Amino acid sequence: MNGIRLEIARVLAAKASRGSRATYQQVGEAIGWGHPNGRGLGVHLDAILHMLADRGLPPLTTILVRKGQRHPPDDAMAYIRKVLGDIDIEAAQNEVFDFDWRLVDDLAPRPDDLPSGREAWLTSFWGFNPDRWGCIGFSDEAKRNRFLRETKPGVLVAIYVTKNKGSADERGKVIGVMEISHEACHAQQFISGDAWARKENDPESRGKWLFALRATRAWRIAPEDWRPVAELLPETYGSADPQFIGAAGVAITTSEIDKLLEQEAYETPVYGSTGSIDASIMTLETAITPSRAIPPSAEPYVVGESDGPKHLYILKLEGEIASYLGRAGAAVDGKWIIKVGFSKSPLTRRDQIQSAYPRGSFRWEVLKPQDTSLPPPYSNAAIAIAGEDMMKKRLVDENAEALGGEFFLADEWLVHSTWAAGRAEADNAEKNFQITETREDQRS
Repeated sequence: MNGIRLEIARVLAAKASRGSRATYQQVGEAIGWGHPNGRGLGVHLDAILHMLADRGLPPLTTILVRKGQRHPPDDAMAYIRKVLGDIDIEAAQNEVFDFDWRLVDDLAPRPDDLPSGREAWLTSFWGFNPDRWGCIGFSDEAKRNRFLRETKPGVLVAIYVTKNKGSADERGKVIGVMEISHEACHAQQFISGDAWARKENDPESRGKWLFALRATRAWRIAPEDWRPVAELLPETYGSADPQFIGAAGVAITTSEIDKLLEQEAYETPVYGSTGSIDASIMTLETAITPSRAIPPSAEPYVVGESDGPKHLYILKLEGEIASYLGRAGAAVDGKWIIKVGFSKSPLTRRDQIQSAYPRGSFRWEVLKPQDTSLPPPYSNAAIAIAGEDMMKKRLVDENAEALGGEFFLADEWLVHSTWAAGRAEADNAEKNFQITETREDQRS
């Protein structure tokens, strides 16, 4: 078995040893595959399946699934059945989970194959702003001591927003994760001055959560992946009263840790920490590893991300743009400030750009696509770049005012025309890509 196939098999064996399925994206990121969603892995997976069958080993590839699914997709099942016959897929997966992969020298999971043994807990906040609130807090020392006794430094704490606090789109949803140390102190030491003042000026929060533990890293889940806590972590959330979860926290069950790690996330600054962060969008499982495959961007408003499915997007700056540009209102009547681009998560890109602006009356919103919850329609960055370039060309050809980079001042009608042109170009590039992929699959 060649190097890449051995690496894939080891990743799958590591997941199997934890009793969990693996997604194509997790495997792609773990091995540094050119397409993180696994496009092109089929020939290697087929070879691995044959090798395992020849050696009388359980079929590891049966636990490779799409995100949120229990079974391999239909096209993968067709290949599996060619080798194994008309199998019971649940029974095959259980055979993989029950097998002790440590007994197979070349496939035995190594500690650094995938994050393993990492503790994870659940609690609730009124919001999630690690750049101003760099800790978790407890109402008394007994609750903090319990957490210290039952965890190790570096424990992950998933944060869902309390259902009657925070912004409406965040309430009740798991939106972030913090890595928590065992460094204990008064909460004020780990909270920015402005956030502390707001907390103490609010009668509802004054004097609360003073027994703190410092956060060392934090990740914000991409808004497209925000899910109600009762849906994402039903067993854990149902194990205790929500008030207790918010006050003391509860350990996330082993089976649900893997569901948490599947979420797309990006690292965000933590108040009081000085280390560099990687704002690349990736699965949380990949993001929490110490080594990072993609270097952080040098620009504050740019989000790095690996190749893979993409959206085109247009962001619009909301606010009094005449004041923003220092011009008379009549000069910008009917015009919008926009940014064009592509990303696997337009909402994350919006949040990253917004974070480079001081808080005020100007805010970026996703104008297009209208529904960001739909899967990205374009298979890779090259296709999306074709669409982005066409949007820029349309703007320039129609005399939109360039404001630097991908930012433009354009008439409203031109913005809609630009979106249509970019979509058409990317759709055509996607069509040609799929034709090429089909031909290559037929040849292989």
